[in-house]
Amino acid sequence: MTGGWEDSPGYTDEQKAEDTRLRALVRDLSITVSTHPYWATLQGGDVVAARMALKHHPDVLPSPAGA
Repeated sequence: MTGGWEDSPGYTDEQKAEDTRLRALVRDLSITVSTHPYWATLQGGDVVAARMALKHHPDVLPSPAGA
């Protein structure tokens, strides 16, 4: 026991596999978006404006609290 809390049993094998799958999906989607040819059509401040517009698009899910 550390700090008044019992040790966590940790992730199950299924949870570990799902975590790995989701991390790979996020990585692959991030690469897809960041290397899309669209970004090569923008220069300077236009890149920042386009990224902010994408970040604040109404279809984007809100970030979890504290993230």
